[in-house]
Amino acid sequence: MLRDREPELRVLRDAVLRAADGRGGAILLGGGLGTGRTALLDAAADIAVAAGLRVLRATADVVEQDFDHGVARQLFDPLLATAARGDRERWLAGRDVPQALAYVPADADDPTVAHRWIQELQDLLEAVAAGGPVAVCVDDLQWADGPSQRWLNHLAVRVTGLPVVLVATALDGDPCSQRPPVRAFARSAAVLRARRLPPEAVDAVIAERFWPAAAPEFVLACHETCAGNPLILDTVLGELVAAGVRPDAAQAGAVRAARPVALRERLARCVRGQDPSARRYLRAVAVLGAGPDPEVLRRLGELDRADLRTVPASLVEQGLLTGQGVVRVVHPLVEEVATEPAEREDLHHRAARYLHEFGHPALEVAGHLLAVTAPLATWAIEVLRAAAQQAAATPVPDARHSGVPDPDAVDTAIRCLRRALLDSGATSRERGVLLVELASVERFVEPCTAVRHVAQALPLFDSARDRAAALTLIDPAMCRDAPDSVQEAIRRADTGDADGTVALRIRARARRMAEERPEGLAESCHLLREVLRAPDAMLSTSAGRELVGVLLHAATLTGHVPARDIAHLGERLLRITPARQLPPPPGVPPGDGPRGLLVLALVAADRPAPVEAWLAGQGDRDPAVASADELALVQLAQGRVAAAALPGVLRAAGPPTAFHAALLAAALDSRVLVPGRAVTDRPPGVGLLAHVTHQMMRAARACAHEEPDLALECFLDGGRHLDHLGWRNPALFPWRGWAARLYGRRGEYDAAVAYADEQLTLAEAWGAPAALGRALRIRGSLAEGADGTAQLRAAVDVLAGSGDLRELGRSEIALGGRLARAGDPAGDELVRRGRQRTAELGADAAATVDPAPAPAAGGTPPAEPATEAAAGPTGPEGPDPLTEAERRVVRLAVGGATNQAIADDLGISRRAVEKRLTSVYRKLGVSGRAALPGAG
Repeated sequence: MLRDREPELRVLRDAVLRAADGRGGAILLGGGLGTGRTALLDAAADIAVAAGLRVLRATADVVEQDFDHGVARQLFDPLLATAARGDRERWLAGRDVPQALAYVPADADDPTVAHRWIQELQDLLEAVAAGGPVAVCVDDLQWADGPSQRWLNHLAVRVTGLPVVLVATALDGDPCSQRPPVRAFARSAAVLRARRLPPEAVDAVIAERFWPAAAPEFVLACHETCAGNPLILDTVLGELVAAGVRPDAAQAGAVRAARPVALRERLARCVRGQDPSARRYLRAVAVLGAGPDPEVLRRLGELDRADLRTVPASLVEQGLLTGQGVVRVVHPLVEEVATEPAEREDLHHRAARYLHEFGHPALEVAGHLLAVTAPLATWAIEVLRAAAQQAAATPVPDARHSGVPDPDAVDTAIRCLRRALLDSGATSRERGVLLVELASVERFVEPCTAVRHVAQALPLFDSARDRAAALTLIDPAMCRDAPDSVQEAIRRADTGDADGTVALRIRARARRMAEERPEGLAESCHLLREVLRAPDAMLSTSAGRELVGVLLHAATLTGHVPARDIAHLGERLLRITPARQLPPPPGVPPGDGPRGLLVLALVAADRPAPVEAWLAGQGDRDPAVASADELALVQLAQGRVAAAALPGVLRAAGPPTAFHAALLAAALDSRVLVPGRAVTDRPPGVGLLAHVTHQMMRAARACAHEEPDLALECFLDGGRHLDHLGWRNPALFPWRGWAARLYGRRGEYDAAVAYADEQLTLAEAWGAPAALGRALRIRGSLAEGADGTAQLRAAVDVLAGSGDLRELGRSEIALGGRLARAGDPAGDELVRRGRQRTAELGADAAATVDPAPAPAAGGTPPAEPATEAAAGPTGPEGPDPLTEAERRVVRLAVGGATNQAIADDLGISRRAVEKRLTSVYRKLGVSGRAALPGAG
């Protein structure tokens, strides 16, 4: 690489031209590893060829230093082998040079004999130069054999009177460069130093290799990796180009991770050439890393204090170490080639022992112990435990996430404890302690693994207190799916002698395990009533707040504790605990963590606005933390249908949860749930809740395809399972209202009224305005005369204090339609206001399914078809009796589409299209397609 080498090239060109004029000279190209000495030597050879000089090349190697005349043979053997017979005879002139180069005379150490061989080589070169100027180029002169070095030194002194240019390279700082022949050569020759590349030259090289310009992050990574070293830069960029890596910001890590084979071989060759003390120093630095403790470095490298003063300077001069303050290798490959795999484990073990003896931090010592596979002593296991504690206590640097462990530190802690477990007793209490310590860290990233390790630790403890403390490491949401042994241990601990915060946390886990049993929910409601009498003590600790969140969730599912009490206690929790301090545990479905429990309780209590403000945070220092599902539930609870994104409604990750079922019900009630064409007959999962969510999905699909009988069957079946669970809160699961409206459509008004009355009774007991207003609207729509009007009016009055503006709009439309038909002029204004309210919420723009179509005409009593149709986001703007599904068919039919085309477009059967068209003709009183409004 010759970028930014113009001064050196100018000197080489002048030397070649002088040799062509008969005025020879010698040049020594010095520099550290990879600074471009060989590239400059190649350039000198190219210049010589262009100037008409004969070029003789040789490259010395560290492993060939004992091969006498090896470099001389590289210079002359090719020349003599390829020369014409006349030239060869003229050059030799009876001398036996080839034989002299083929072996070492027995008396080669005799100064007279050595001088004679030097003179033979000198005469040969002069004979060759007599036929034309010559360039002699020798790479890595420091590793040349002794006879060749002495001859080259002899030549350097006498070359000025010959048409010969002698150019050699030598590695600065190499021990061999300090030999007398090399030092003498340096005194006789002009010395050029190969320099590192300046930053602008590195930028230019990157631009040549990658076009268009590389990303700044990519360029910065190149600067940090090569530090201006041409060899490192060239080999790294060459490997990235060959691999097709693009120079964007995302590939900056690929630059730092590159390990080119050519660079590895070059570094290994240089390391092999070091003397023993330098190799030991490199091994120690490779194991200890950057900036090692000098005394630990000395002991690990088995060095004396003089070596600590001289060896680093030599390695820096060679380019194996950086010379910028802290001692570190120039590239990670130096660490790899400096140590053999067989010796690394022993070096790490010794390094750990020395660091521990000199009082270094446990995390630093543990880094070396993790590289040891041999059995560890007791002191090493204690160091690993201490390192894990330090790592687990390392918070995320971002102040906005205070209290959250740093992921990298957690990973380090897990690795330390798992390594310590390898050498612990299989049945000892100490192993149980290690398992618990490991679970306490794993719960942040691998909660299922943490549960398994707690289960393994429980039999190793004799103390009930130890077992109870271990159980508190399991997240409450994970307890329901924990092994039977763990669940049984939680039940025993809940009735045992645990006290303080441990008892509160055990109770929280026991209560979560009982959420799918009516008797368990009843116990939770009883405990919550006790808390409501004196909440301050419970809210003063994190363990108490955890239990309160679980109790609020259980009471919300049942609806047995009034919503006002739930709202009061829940809003106190909002004020005490920022949302960012309740992150969802990893592996727990959205909404099933402590934050989701609180969100669900307050949404059911008709307090969505405070929850949304809580989730939104307080700006940059307290950023928004809501998951997409939490935000969707809050938005649906406020009637903001168009704004609600439903990423998790159609596909629940893992087993379904109460939060997921409530979100599914809210989407279904808001008519924004549009399932795909295929809803299987078998629920995805096991348990009653999986069956309930599956039935809701089937019902939504049945409503979308105008199959009210199937929808009713699914609602009733799912509702029976919810009752079996004890989940009867109409604010979360308003299935009775859906059933009442579907029964009303079928004309079975006794059944419709029965379900509507039951929902109204439950809503009155719960007391939340949104749930009560919805129940009053449905019941009022099924009643005639003054009773129905009074219930609809009561719905509007109740919903005036609700956060669900969409439900208020629906009730206003229902009441307005009833009044308008009775001749009351206030009815039209109520309908207009209700439609405007729902339109402002974006309901009209939402893709919907109507789970409660208007009942067929002629039923007794009427279910207010115009009102009920207008109540939903797909309701018509007037007394249009068509459903949204029928209107979609009409739009396509008047556009000229065939029945089959309509079926394909809507994803339904042709028979379904025909049934909808027949219903449209009957409702509109037309004879067929041609008579449809807008047709023709």
